[in-house]
Amino acid sequence: MPVKTTDLKPMLIIRLWHNYKSFVTNATQGGTQYGEDISYWREKLFTSFITYLLPTCFIALIPGVYMSFTQGLLFVACSDIIVVASIAIISLSRKLSLTFRKGFVAIILYCLSIMLIINLSLLGPGLIYLLALSVVITVTCPAFWGYWTIAMNFLVCIACAIIIHLRLFDSPLINDYGLGAWIAVSSNLLFLSMVIVILVNNTIDGLEKMIQKELLLKSELQVKSIEEEKSNKLLKESEDQYKKLFLQNPSPMWVLDNESLQFIQVNEAAIRVYGYSNEEFLSMNIKDIKLEKDFEKLYTDVSRNRKTAVSLEIFTQHRRKNGELFYAEVIFNSISFKGKLAILVISQDVTEQMDYINAIEMQNRQLKEIADIQSHKVRGPLATILGLVQLFEDSDTAIQTAEIINGISVSSIKLDKVICEIINKANLADVNIPNRIH
Repeated sequence: MPVKTTDLKPMLIIRLWHNYKSFVTNATQGGTQYGEDISYWREKLFTSFITYLLPTCFIALIPGVYMSFTQGLLFVACSDIIVVASIAIISLSRKLSLTFRKGFVAIILYCLSIMLIINLSLLGPGLIYLLALSVVITVTCPAFWGYWTIAMNFLVCIACAIIIHLRLFDSPLINDYGLGAWIAVSSNLLFLSMVIVILVNNTIDGLEKMIQKELLLKSELQVKSIEEEKSNKLLKESEDQYKKLFLQNPSPMWVLDNESLQFIQVNEAAIRVYGYSNEEFLSMNIKDIKLEKDFEKLYTDVSRNRKTAVSLEIFTQHRRKNGELFYAEVIFNSISFKGKLAILVISQDVTEQMDYINAIEMQNRQLKEIADIQSHKVRGPLATILGLVQLFEDSDTAIQTAEIINGISVSSIKLDKVICEIINKANLADVNIPNRIH
């Protein structure tokens, strides 16, 4: 649908206005960052003042210049044009400091006010400009500038009183005011200027204190935010370490309620080794994986751990979900879990180690039996053989050689049986010892 020509004009005006505002803002913005102090808002108000002053001044400039020309006041007309042009040029010059531009605008507007008062008197807006300048300078410049406007207004009033009293410059003031009337008007101007400056400065001081509080609060919030961010980072690191140290630990681990000994949390290794699911574990008590005969000792050990808060290490038997029993080395530690006292348990399957120890103990018993055999059964036949051999050496013996040989034979057979028994026991002891666990 084509855009009507009548619709393009408002759009063009709006676009031109936005471009103009952006240009003035870029030209008059200071170096104060947003929210630093009241200076930022003073600079922003000065920008707004220049933004609206330049286009709206033509409302007063055009009729004023026209009337000045028609009444032969060429100086007034030229002064108006020069003031507007100089304000536009100087205030929008980025090469000049913002303080200089503010001072220039204030001075040239004061010059315009004085010129209008002297040349137009009651017909001109000079007194209104003096009062307006007190307001504008107070809100756009540092606080002490506002009090200088009171002094400046006082000096202007004194100068005009001298003109009236001495009848200088042939000014319309001489005809419009007597000295007493001018003093009355001047005193009201000074009174209003003083009230406005004080009220505006008090208001700005209150705003500045509020801004400072907000900045302080913002700074505190930033510090707190940084601390929270660090805390969150540390918490994240702690969670990662927790996953590695607990959830992903190769040894079965779980957390028990300090009173009921109910499972609160288990790691992946416990689920894998014991065969229960996580949901099954959380519905169970520590008694569900232990032998009934160990219950009393378990509660005794846990009670001792509660009192001493010292790590407790025990050897016991546990039961898997399939009913298989195995030996476990279990370590109990008191911890705080989610704000409550709990027990951290680490379990390690030591069945192979226990089997190895039992095998060693069996071997020791068998070796003791072998030693007993050697000390008793071997020494009997051996002593017999040694005695018969001695008979061979004894020339006086009356015993027949055949009997001696028969005795040696019988004793040798007995000795051979004993030695075979020793060998069999030694082999059996060696077979019962499993490979060493590393």
